[in-house]
Amino acid sequence: MIRALWTRPSALTAIGGFSVAIAVLSVVITASIVLLMPDPPAVRMSVAEAAQALRGGETKLERSVGPAPEGSPAKLLQPVLARMLGRPPENVRVVWANDSKLPDGGMIVFTASKGAGVPPPKLIWPGGTPPKGAVVIRRSGTLPTRMIGSTWSNPIVTDLLQALPQPAFVAGVRLADGRWLTVAPRSPIFAGWRMKGLAALAACLAVLAPLVWLFARRLTRPFRALAVAIDAGDDPPQAQGPRELQEAAGAIVQLRTRLAAEADERMRMLTAVAHDLRTPLTSLRLRIESAPEPQRSRMIADADRMQAMIADVLDYARIATAPRQTVALRALIADILADLPQVTLTDGAEPTVVAIEPALRRALENLIRNAIDYAGGGRIELARDGGRAVVRVIDAGPGIPAEDRARLLRPFERGDASRNRDTGGVGLGLSIVQNVAAQHGGTLTLTDAPGGGTIVTLRLPVS
Repeated sequence: MIRALWTRPSALTAIGGFSVAIAVLSVVITASIVLLMPDPPAVRMSVAEAAQALRGGETKLERSVGPAPEGSPAKLLQPVLARMLGRPPENVRVVWANDSKLPDGGMIVFTASKGAGVPPPKLIWPGGTPPKGAVVIRRSGTLPTRMIGSTWSNPIVTDLLQALPQPAFVAGVRLADGRWLTVAPRSPIFAGWRMKGLAALAACLAVLAPLVWLFARRLTRPFRALAVAIDAGDDPPQAQGPRELQEAAGAIVQLRTRLAAEADERMRMLTAVAHDLRTPLTSLRLRIESAPEPQRSRMIADADRMQAMIADVLDYARIATAPRQTVALRALIADILADLPQVTLTDGAEPTVVAIEPALRRALENLIRNAIDYAGGGRIELARDGGRAVVRVIDAGPGIPAEDRARLLRPFERGDASRNRDTGGVGLGLSIVQNVAAQHGGTLTLTDAPGGGTIVTLRLPVS
């Protein structure tokens, strides 16, 4: 048995292996998203937009007042912006955002597209390599390529640079108090590496969440089966779950066997003691007959209660070991009520249970007898609630205080309304019902009835 358990995988191994697999899969998905996902489109802006924002117009640029913008100067855009604002060049500053720099040699190539899908002509600079600082205006389509030298005052260059989208830059103009009014593109929250990171997280969640749920369900299924088996009084399953669960199931079986043996031993001792008490009680009863009145009547009543107590113990010991069988509750209750017109059975469900029939009959008889003795009668409702059969014994008696209900379920406890000798009983009625309910995987509860009285509810698993 022990060797067989050790051959089964451990829960630690299963969880650890699954965690490693999930971690590796998560890294693979994240790396794939980051490497394969194209970069978001770069932020672009024009000098005209910067000028409009610096004049106070509505644009998508962000305005701020503070020190002069720092970064690599955009020498080509700064005089154009100064001319548009009508400010001296020294009071205007344009720098590339994110520390961008001009291409080598200070040359910038602008493309003004006139037709989609037409490849641009090959650019040929007369004399070979363009000179340092030259501006090359390259137009796609059927238009020719024009090349302009390093003079920024050329109207063609100025008009083109005002509206042509450029890589993100920061533009500023000096205010009267020496501070600088600066405009720059708004930095979106979901852009660049953030967008890639969020996409990777979303992909990991979409792929890994179902796997984790399936693994958790598969891992906990044996635990649920063990809980159901224990609740139903069956032996735990021996061929499911990891090694630790099987060890726990084996320990539960051993504990149940040991407790059953101890309970049987106690029952045998109790039965033997109750049986042996009959002989001295009979002798005591004979001696009581010769006692004078009124002591004799009181002593006989005490002896009768002792005799009833011994009979209850012997009956309970006898029916506790009887075999279980399928019992139709409505037929059983109707048979008990055949000679008891004080209690009626209402129409309703007809559930069946697997129970020890003598024990269940004894429990129902105790409940019905209590309703007759302490309330003069009542009614019984029979229903089905999911997988449970529900028996409610409802009376209109004085009721049971809430603080006394738990006490009355213990052996040899009687309520205040039942302490007189006329009602009989030794305080074992409800405790026997409680034990029968627990023995069959059910419950017994006491509640107040609407308008006064008590509702005793017995719940048993249906067959």
